[in-house]
Amino acid sequence: MRTYEFTAISAFLLCASLSAPAQRAEDEVPLMRPDERKVVDAQADEFNKALEPILSDAAKSAVTIWTRGTNKPIAYGTVVGDGTSILTKWSEIERFADMLFVNGAKDQGAKAEVTGVFTEEDLVLLSIPAEAAEVEDLTAAKFHLSDLSLGRFLVATRPDGKLAGFGVVGVLERNLRETDKAHLGIMPDFQYSGAGIRIANVQPEYGAAEAGLRSGDVILQVNERKISGLLELKNALSGKSPGDKVTLRIETAGKERDVEVLLSNRPVIGQFAGGRLNAMERMGGKLNGIRDSFSQVVQSDMKIQSNQIGGPVVDLEGRVVGITMARADRTRTYIMGGAAIEDLLKKKSDTVAEARTKTEKLKAELAQQNRAMLPEMRRQAKPRDLPRTRRHLSDLQRLLGRANRELDDLERR
Repeated sequence: MRTYEFTAISAFLLCASLSAPAQRAEDEVPLMRPDERKVVDAQADEFNKALEPILSDAAKSAVTIWTRGTNKPIAYGTVVGDGTSILTKWSEIERFADMLFVNGAKDQGAKAEVTGVFTEEDLVLLSIPAEAAEVEDLTAAKFHLSDLSLGRFLVATRPDGKLAGFGVVGVLERNLRETDKAHLGIMPDFQYSGAGIRIANVQPEYGAAEAGLRSGDVILQVNERKISGLLELKNALSGKSPGDKVTLRIETAGKERDVEVLLSNRPVIGQFAGGRLNAMERMGGKLNGIRDSFSQVVQSDMKIQSNQIGGPVVDLEGRVVGITMARADRTRTYIMGGAAIEDLLKKKSDTVAEARTKTEKLKAELAQQNRAMLPEMRRQAKPRDLPRTRRHLSDLQRLLGRANRELDDLERR
């Protein structure tokens, strides 16, 4: 086992004050003076060099994926199998699938072909000639089947052996796929303020409708758990799976009764968040287009460029423990562990045509659901309070003016 001059604790403490090339100080501290930035960048370079011995072996399993007409990579990839297969992120390379090239550290380049798509996980297998792998000195990753426990320090490598990003595990392995979660089949009345949750709409094809629930019914209890609001309802169902049955205490026209409901899979869930939330998500830099619905991932605070997703992730012993799956927002990067990857590679993959058909079907289902749900959501929405909105805009303008004046003062110092 290798030993290094720093421990996981000391590395974690360094993380609190230093940043990798993809995490430079200007992203975090925009008002930093030039002399302060120079000091922090120098410390960051020292930190990056200290990590390079850990990354040296894993870097041989990392590649850059590019296409003609681009001056930077479209994704990273991880060498798997016999050394001629590359695992990477499907949605980032899909539109270039007929013109892909792979580079290792020696930057020789080789034409890559798509051999299979794991559509549900947004991953794809590419193949390159054996002689190209030998020239680039590529080595298939040997995944260490780590439990990826909370607080585990993780590092993502570039093909040249330098640091792409680092962070710690913040949330244990979980399933992000909404359609794998339990679903009642109701829409709540957001204007209701009494005990329990009043049903505004019942979706006809799900368990609530089959159990005879109707608009206006109030859910008071799930099994033995009393329901005070939406969060309570979500928590009551969080440990349930599609196919489970729950007993609901329902109030209808002042009378209570118990109803047994068979839970189903959730429908395709769209992104209903407004521009404000989307803008907040993008504050940490460009995000990956597909950044959820993975079945087995851990969540990390690793900051990495969206076009560096797909490469190996190692622990402080230099062992490859997984690959990066998506940059989700300024504080979340998802990583699939080695055990999940090995299981995935044993499964049957889709062809490019099958993958595209599945994607188009999913988009159509989402569009249909949006058409069905949005009118009901608009109906329940409160009327716009224009005077209040104008006051908020006026307050915001004053705050922006004050911020601009303070920035001007700082620049004059």
